[in-house]
Amino acid sequence: MKDYDYSVQAKYYDVLEENPGVEAFNKVLDKLLKKHKVKSVFDITCGTGAQAIYLHKKGYKITASDFSKEMVAIAQKKYPKIKFKQADMRSANFGKFDAVISIFNAIGHLSKSDFQKAIQNISNNLKTSGLYIFDIFNFDFMKNNFIPYEFIDTCKEVDGIKYVRFNNNKFDKKKQLMTMNQKTYIQEGLDKPQIFRDSWDMQIYSSEQLKNILEKNGFEIVEFLSMDGKKFDKENSLFILTIAKKK
Repeated sequence: MKDYDYSVQAKYYDVLEENPGVEAFNKVLDKLLKKHKVKSVFDITCGTGAQAIYLHKKGYKITASDFSKEMVAIAQKKYPKIKFKQADMRSANFGKFDAVISIFNAIGHLSKSDFQKAIQNISNNLKTSGLYIFDIFNFDFMKNNFIPYEFIDTCKEVDGIKYVRFNNNKFDKKKQLMTMNQKTYIQEGLDKPQIFRDSWDMQIYSSEQLKNILEKNGFEIVEFLSMDGKKFDKENSLFILTIAKKK
């Protein structure tokens, strides 16, 4: 798997990824955690803190870490009330929690073998019957709806700076591997734009595959949902939001 290096993009990550869907999903997550009476949460792929900060403000006891030291530094500056840590989800261990979360396709960056290592490590961070909540692209949807041409996925202007990001992705259906190719233009006024190019692999799973992997590693599926909290539709949901319980 190609590693995705956030060191350059971290500075612009919040602007590029900010959209109404983030706030809407955080409300879904809060509702799920309350439903299962969760009090302590370990955000093991916290990025710049989108979920960790929201949940801390909602009264949860939060521990948060991310592989990218640059993302961690941004999260820490944004919200000093949480001690953000730099750590790898395959080995991070900070206690026993009611729930561990890894949101917005974080597990897609892992190879299949590393995903299993991460699940085993996540289990070590959970109390008995603790929850692991994560999302990933849905292979059953993607195999029939993959966009084979270059497209613009972000176009916005913030404080006089324009941000435009193009995607030109490739999809190996046999390996269930999507290669994400992004080109981002950042331009202040009419100055010469900065251009950033990124490429990384994203492993994709079906709900059946996730069920098998999780059960082999000591979890049982509580439910699959779409990101809006509604019932998961195998053929029509872009993402699989997985709620699994440690046996």
